[in-house]
Amino acid sequence: MYLPPCSAHIHMRVGHNDGVSNARGELLELIVAELRRDGPMSFARYMELALYHPQFGYYRRGDRFGVKGDFYTAEQLQPVFGELIASFVDKLTHEEGTPSIPTIELGAGRGEMGLSLGPRGYQAFDWKAGLLPTEWRGLVFANEFFDAMPVHLAVKQEQWQELFVVEASGRLAFEAGPPSNVQILAYAERFGGSLSQGDRLEVCLAAAEWTERIARMLRAGWLLVIDYGYDVRELPRLREGTLLSYRRHRAKPVTLCDAGYEDITAHVNFSWLVEAAEANGFACVTDMSLARWAMTVWDEEVFPEKWTQADQRWRLQWKQLVFGLGETFRVVVFRKAGNK
Repeated sequence: MYLPPCSAHIHMRVGHNDGVSNARGELLELIVAELRRDGPMSFARYMELALYHPQFGYYRRGDRFGVKGDFYTAEQLQPVFGELIASFVDKLTHEEGTPSIPTIELGAGRGEMGLSLGPRGYQAFDWKAGLLPTEWRGLVFANEFFDAMPVHLAVKQEQWQELFVVEASGRLAFEAGPPSNVQILAYAERFGGSLSQGDRLEVCLAAAEWTERIARMLRAGWLLVIDYGYDVRELPRLREGTLLSYRRHRAKPVTLCDAGYEDITAHVNFSWLVEAAEANGFACVTDMSLARWAMTVWDEEVFPEKWTQADQRWRLQWKQLVFGLGETFRVVVFRKAGNK
């Protein structure tokens, strides 16, 4: 589950004679061309190209979810997950005494939440589905959104170093060098104090950029984040970082030979996310495991009735959500006050 050492070359030659598909070769050529033009590339830039390139990025090349894809998210547990989120929206609506609370979903993928949230003013946003509205009042929902954001890679030495992607002898490799900007160094010094020399740290500057972007859009309402991650106090047990790739439902170390053909993900630093959100006018009102949160949405009065009326498929989905994902995933709810 770890990155190769900084000096290790990735065993794939650049060019068309490596047995990969034309699409993969073209993305690799684009990466190499940028390296030759601009020099060493941050891993955040590599990850951006690998996942989000308009033609060859991983998320641009069709459906990645479910049995025939590379991974599941909670959103494939339909109807259970959709009903749970819809109940949360209804609960907010009742508490606020408003006619409705519309929801916009970030990184909506297939838009599967539309079936449950459609009657509640649902809009889906994905990387290829158009621009966000300039103004929104209601709920912003981000399920496994922040873990897919490009990250810089830092390694702790006598001075913090950044890991860059370089071309070396016709191969892509990692190479350490001084951080490419002061924000990376500030982040590493802020959160990496408990790490030891040689330990690695992902630096997700995009998380702060997106919370600022959401705050500008959201005039008043809530931000619901469901994702997997850690608090800064947990970093000493994550000495090699959290970066992973997923393909065909198997996690493996990230290499540089499958750009565009594997998912790349890093755990969310919730300490950083909460700080960034609060700096942009949000107040954290809920922070707990998915399992515990689900039981606050459907309490001891509501859940037994649902369970009694449910079929076997629904019950299996509930067990998978609560016992399979429930303690791994975390739910954080932010509120942003504003004029109604």
